[in-house]
Amino acid sequence: MEYVWVEKDKNIKYIVNEEMKVHIKWSKKPEKDYAKLSRQYMNAGYITLKEVIEVPHNNNSKYDMWFLPGVYMIRQAIELLVKAGLAIKGATKSELQEIFIAEKHNVRGLYKTYKDRYGVEELNEAEQTWLEKYLDSIEIVDSSSDLFRYPFKDDFMQQYGDKALDICHMGNRLIYCYSTLNKMIYGEWSDEVELNLEVEPEFLQLASSGINNCYLWDSPWSDGFYKQVTGYSEVATFLFGKFKESKDEALFYPIVFLMRNAIEIGLKRLLHMQMNQGIDLHIVNSKRNSHLLYKDLWKSIKPMLIHYSKEDNQKEETLELAESYIRYLSRIDKHGDMFRYPCSYSNEYKFNDVEIDVDNFYSYMLGLFHFIEGCDAWLDNIKGYEMEMRSE
Repeated sequence: MEYVWVEKDKNIKYIVNEEMKVHIKWSKKPEKDYAKLSRQYMNAGYITLKEVIEVPHNNNSKYDMWFLPGVYMIRQAIELLVKAGLAIKGATKSELQEIFIAEKHNVRGLYKTYKDRYGVEELNEAEQTWLEKYLDSIEIVDSSSDLFRYPFKDDFMQQYGDKALDICHMGNRLIYCYSTLNKMIYGEWSDEVELNLEVEPEFLQLASSGINNCYLWDSPWSDGFYKQVTGYSEVATFLFGKFKESKDEALFYPIVFLMRNAIEIGLKRLLHMQMNQGIDLHIVNSKRNSHLLYKDLWKSIKPMLIHYSKEDNQKEETLELAESYIRYLSRIDKHGDMFRYPCSYSNEYKFNDVEIDVDNFYSYMLGLFHFIEGCDAWLDNIKGYEMEMRSE
């Protein structure tokens, strides 16, 4: 990962390299735009999982960490595809808004709405049964579409901790699900991938061994954030590398979403840092599920950073510079969904008809991410010193 840092006068909107420029333009037709972004997330998720599966053996970073955003992206593609289907079949913008608000990320609920309104005649009975069972299995463990986005919750780890997810089997079933939904909506399989009815319609697939699979285990000394922070940031960097090779603008939204998510999780890791002059537990509990980078996360963390920077005789200019980055990024993507969907539930296109230097945009976010990672390492060292002092 290229090492960049927060810089004075750097602007995320600047076009620094014309060769890295893309023009983001949506049609403002939900049936087209949701389908377009669905394909983009499907493609990004597919090439990520392909990289994980084809990597030389014993690359635990990719098995245990890259797999997480890979699954998330295809799961997101599935959600976007069903939403596109509702628009394609004729749901009005006001109807779509009502459905999307009611169902949110519930792919089973979105599918049921589609089926009740328009039917699923393109699927035979066996295909329909398989699809419904599979979507049910997603909702059981990932109804909010955050299972693979954030640190695993205690109840999930109590059930699945020390077990391994089968990378190939889970990946194949996600692809089967996507292709079957594509047939339901468009009347044809996606990329000619036909559903194999012999495979179990179950989202989570446990492996007999953690070798070459995603091992669900954390060290007792882990802060719980490492896998997601590392996985999302590294996959964003991997996809950016693919963009540099291909100049494929379809990678832009997944790259930005993944890096923005890594920044959010990184800030939440700082929020949970247990220091002598740490953050009040009440504040931690009230802000830990927020997506608001500046208002909730940074403003809660900043007093702790100021305290320790003064103790460490460090200048506060870097903190102020990082804050300017966070404030600007928050204005672009306040709730962490700007690059997750083409528009808001109310059909507002807030990021549209703009030219972007993908390299500059990405390096802006990467510099902020490195600052947050630097704060984590710095505070971790201080925390170790504080623990030594308490033990004396």
